[in-house]
Amino acid sequence: MKKWFVLLIACLLMLAACGNTSSEKKAEDTKSSESSKVNYKLDNGKTIKIPENPKRVVLMSASYTGNLLELGVKPVGVDAYAFQSDILKPKLKGVTQLGAGDVEKIVELKPDLIISFDTDKNNSKYAKIAPTIPISYAKHGYLDIHEELGQIVGKEKEAKAFVDQWKEKTAEDGKEIKEKIGADKTVSIYQVFQKKIYVYGDNWGRGSEIIYQAFGLKMPEAVTKDVKPTGWKEISAEQIGKYSGDILLISSDTGKISNSIVESNVWKNLDAVKNDRVIQYDSEDFWFNDPISLEHQREVLKKELMKIEK
Repeated sequence: MKKWFVLLIACLLMLAACGNTSSEKKAEDTKSSESSKVNYKLDNGKTIKIPENPKRVVLMSASYTGNLLELGVKPVGVDAYAFQSDILKPKLKGVTQLGAGDVEKIVELKPDLIISFDTDKNNSKYAKIAPTIPISYAKHGYLDIHEELGQIVGKEKEAKAFVDQWKEKTAEDGKEIKEKIGADKTVSIYQVFQKKIYVYGDNWGRGSEIIYQAFGLKMPEAVTKDVKPTGWKEISAEQIGKYSGDILLISSDTGKISNSIVESNVWKNLDAVKNDRVIQYDSEDFWFNDPISLEHQREVLKKELMKIEK
C-alpha cells in the first residue's frame, strides 16, 4: 500500500511540473507574439501596432507596388491600378487584383498588414481585418516614402541603399543632360485625358520626379507658381502656351494625343513644337514613381533628352 502511495505522489508531481511547463510555454508564446509587433506612427499622428516583419501585405495604394517589390516584399493583393503598368505587371504574377471596396477578397487573403491611401473610404473596414496604414500621398517625397516603406516592412537598409545609389546616378545624368541641352532649358509635363489637359509639378509621377528633382531641370515660372504647390492643375487648351517651357513632355490616357490639341494653332505655334523639342511617352509606364518604374523612366527620358540640341 505504501508503495502505491509513493507512486501516486510521484505522478502528481510530474503532472504539476508538466502544467507549469505548459503555462510557461504559453507565456513565452504570448511574449514572443507581442514582441513581434512594433509601434508605428501614422500620418494623422495616431500610433498603431504593426507586424515587425509583415509576411502577407495587401496594398490598396497601387503607387507603392514597385517600392515593395524592389524591397523584396511581394504583396498578396494589390489594387488593380498597378496592373495597368507594363513595367510592373510581369512582376505581379500570382498576386490578387483588388478593386475599391473588395473587403471580402481581402479577408480571404488573410493579410497581416494593409497599406492604403488616407483618402480611401474603406479604411475603417480594412482596419477590422488587419493593422492598416493609410498614407497621405502628398505628404511624402518620392524617395522619402521609399525609406518609410522600408521601415514599415523591416527593410530599412535596402531602402536607403537604393536612395543613395539613385541620387548619385541621376546627379551624373543631370550633369550630362544639361551639358547637352543647356542648363537654362525649362521643361513642362502634360497629360491629356480625353478632352481634359493636366500640367504637373515635381512629385506627381509622369516623370516629374526625374525631370525636376533627379535631373535638376527647371520648371517654367508659371508652373512653379501655379502648379508646384498643389502637384497638378487642369488647364484649357488655350492655356497650354502659358505653362509651356522650352521642352515638352506629353502623354495621353488613350496612348494617342487628341487631334484637337496637336492640330490647333496654339499647339503648332509653341516654340518647343516648332523646334522639335517634344517628347511623347506611354502614360501607363510613367504614372508611378517607385524604384522599378523610375529606372525605366530614367532610361527613356535621358535617351530622349540627349537627342535635343541647345
